[in-house]
Amino acid sequence: MKRHVAILLFTLLITLWPLPTQSASICFCDATPIWVHANPPAAHEVALFRLEVNLAVPAPATTLAIFADTRYEAYLNGQLLGRGPARFSRALREYDQLAIGDLPAGRQVFTVRVQWAPNTRRSDSERPFLWALLRSNGQPLASTGPHWQAQLLHAYRSDAAPVHRWGLIGPTEIVDLAMLAPDWVMNGGASGWQPAVAVTAQPAPFTPRSIPQLVEVAIPIRSLQAGWLAPGFTPIEFPGGVDQASVQIQTQRSAILTLISLQGELTNRLTINGQSLNWQAMPNRPPGIVTAAYQVAAGKHTLRLSGLHNQPEGWTVLLSRNDLVTVPAVTPTSHAGRRVLLATPQPDAQAVLRQSDQPLTLHVQPPASYAILDLGRTVHGRLYADVAGPAGAIVDIGWDERLWQHTIPLPFPGTLHPEWNQVDSWRLDGRSHSISTIDARAGRYVLIAVWSNEPVVIRNLRVSEERYPVRQIGSFTSNDPLLNQIWQVGVDSLYPNMTDAYTDTPWRERGQWWGDAYVSDHVNQAAFGDRGLLQRGLRQLAGEFTPEGAPVAMAPHIGGRMLDYGMLWVQAIADDLRRTNDPALASELWPTMTRFLNYLATYRRNDTGLLDLPAGHWSQTTYLDSSVTVARYGQSTPVNAMYYGTLRAAAAIATALGETEAAHRWESEAALLRNRINQYLYDQPRRHYITTVINGQPIAAGPHAQAFALAYDLVPPTEISAVADALLNLISRDLTRPNLQLYGMSWALEGLQRAGRINEAIQLIKEFYGWQLAQGATTWWENVNANLQWGGSLSHSWSGSPTWFLTTAILGARQTGPTTWEVDPAWQGVSSAAGILPLPTGSLRVEWEQPDCELRRVTIEAPNDTHGNVWLPPPVETTVITLNGITIWTPETHNSLIQQTNDGRLRLSLTGEVSYTIEQRCTCKSIWLPVISRS
Repeated sequence: MKRHVAILLFTLLITLWPLPTQSASICFCDATPIWVHANPPAAHEVALFRLEVNLAVPAPATTLAIFADTRYEAYLNGQLLGRGPARFSRALREYDQLAIGDLPAGRQVFTVRVQWAPNTRRSDSERPFLWALLRSNGQPLASTGPHWQAQLLHAYRSDAAPVHRWGLIGPTEIVDLAMLAPDWVMNGGASGWQPAVAVTAQPAPFTPRSIPQLVEVAIPIRSLQAGWLAPGFTPIEFPGGVDQASVQIQTQRSAILTLISLQGELTNRLTINGQSLNWQAMPNRPPGIVTAAYQVAAGKHTLRLSGLHNQPEGWTVLLSRNDLVTVPAVTPTSHAGRRVLLATPQPDAQAVLRQSDQPLTLHVQPPASYAILDLGRTVHGRLYADVAGPAGAIVDIGWDERLWQHTIPLPFPGTLHPEWNQVDSWRLDGRSHSISTIDARAGRYVLIAVWSNEPVVIRNLRVSEERYPVRQIGSFTSNDPLLNQIWQVGVDSLYPNMTDAYTDTPWRERGQWWGDAYVSDHVNQAAFGDRGLLQRGLRQLAGEFTPEGAPVAMAPHIGGRMLDYGMLWVQAIADDLRRTNDPALASELWPTMTRFLNYLATYRRNDTGLLDLPAGHWSQTTYLDSSVTVARYGQSTPVNAMYYGTLRAAAAIATALGETEAAHRWESEAALLRNRINQYLYDQPRRHYITTVINGQPIAAGPHAQAFALAYDLVPPTEISAVADALLNLISRDLTRPNLQLYGMSWALEGLQRAGRINEAIQLIKEFYGWQLAQGATTWWENVNANLQWGGSLSHSWSGSPTWFLTTAILGARQTGPTTWEVDPAWQGVSSAAGILPLPTGSLRVEWEQPDCELRRVTIEAPNDTHGNVWLPPPVETTVITLNGITIWTPETHNSLIQQTNDGRLRLSLTGEVSYTIEQRCTCKSIWLPVISRS
């Protein structure tokens, strides 16, 4: 009675509340965090909260400020308002502000589904809670508190197996739809409503969301395959967390029972009528799947499994079944992946009948059938469908990046990758339900497995990708179709790795590792031109540095203290400052950056002046590249080259912030370090850099030493050509045993560009990336042989450096400031190139061609109120240059717009107009001088 009175009074208060027109700031204290109970939470809980508001007058410009630990879905009158929050750490928690618009007078029902799902990649979770504040015209209208209705949705198993046993992502979702009404968004589940409980939560600092809400983009289903699952078999499920469990079966006459299971200690503890079984590996099945046969007489038989107290997720076996064998109905365990893994697929289009394509409707035939959706590339998103079938039928949906023997995905790959399980499950109740997952899943292939004694109908089947709301602006085309494809695949690889952070592998991990983010952001610059995601990541990492300045490799959650990722963090700050000319972020991060630079200096040797890192795991030293080993420690050339680049980046930041003393100090340290690297780490007789010096012993040269030295402009001018030769000679062309991997490729390409070795860089791209395309890649792999490693991801945006290289080095388009740009065509590798580079105020369009030995032509369309420089090769004795048809350079006359620099090249300064066509002509008997790349 008290609860109903409280709700009535609150509704009356809302009805009479005046609607102020002036905005007010939001404080966490403006609303009370709530949950369903005050007890310690289970590992996984899903709760639903509800507030009914009766408005006597309309509420204009209504917004909902909302935050939840771990994630939420907000609804108004049954319609989704939005999801969130963005990944958060203890140092950075941002509430969302969902725009509702004008609310009409009358009854409005707000519901929020909250999933408590702590994980180590997207949340620093403390306790489950919901915080929400409804405002109109910026003033409070309603807020969370005990007057809200709440209930745990017991339809979701709290003991559901995790997606990854390391806790990287969160739990799978195992749902009993009998406990969840089809209209649960409005009326909840079977447990009934109760008053919400006020809880204590301290999310500080608590600030507005700094990036846009993620969007969902429809993904076409490229193809559909179907077949039967384990014909003649049925799953037997043993519950976990008990000493032993048994299942009774009945046979009408003597028979041979065949069982299929996953090899392990529990398999050896399974008995039939007290007798143990003789397990053998199953041919043509994934490793670890075993089978056993046992002769039984007519009558009742007991399958008993002991040792389940150490197996909280339970255990699954498949048992042969026919008209002579009666087995109990499936009672699912908390691990749906095992039955999907164990079931042998038998392709047959008649198992799943396709009724329509738009939208897709499937009729799934009993007793066990599957359908496989091919999405064309790895997607980070959700499957949506309306499902109807008999009570007790089970629908399992799993995602994966690859197919087993070109037939079926393995979302639970067993002993291939025992930590992994990306299978969600729904138990039907005879009614029609709309199903999807609260959290996103990832993969190229979606497996739908249905276990039912009657047909199941799946209607309105669709897949949407959840991603950062960017629109592709950038482009690249040339006369080489392979390079054009490689450029676009780099963009396609970024989509699933660009959500509320730059993530590493959407399928396996989704962590915001900063080296991965650094390369990903360069692809973003070439394709989308967004800066918000980088800036949020820079802030998020800054909050995890230690007071002494030790860096963090990933946030939220530390993940490691990797010095190279910390150095790339500084370089990213400098890059952002250069592009925006806005010192606010750099100033905010300045104290953390100076602590980090001081921390780095503690690794310097007094005698050589070089960083000397102790041996250790890469998570506590440096990473550099997947193929690197000893280069990660000692007096390493790659590490010290990156240190040199970091000192110069820090000096540039200091100069922009007016910190002249620090700028001078870091520039001086950088100059000294450059000399010391060339003194101690350059092998002059062999004209290459050694890899590292460990305990006084030099380690032979490798490709990374040359790549990083070139990329960070350490190499003396007289040695550039020799070091570039060494880099190219040291890179293994045997891609079954690569010594340069796809992450390190970023520095190799940058180094070759600086050395003017464009043709060789293009050949390297074609070899390493053409290799992947030839083997069916549609997104770039984590490493060259990821297709042969079950734990290797087939979608990893740290491999996308060719997209950046082709835009900046071949097309030659770069942003140099908020309103400035430059165009420096390669005039190598291809005979023509065209593309677009996103800029803050519009798009820079560039097209160049070299149709014959007499002509080079570049056409530029630039945004209004911008200006830039165009770089042209050194002139010869017959060179004539025109700008929009007007001659500006001849051997006798030079326009003031064009200047010849110390390296012999020509720099043309352009401003005022928007469109430019520059032609550089000479006679064929003249020889074009080699193009020298920009330093």
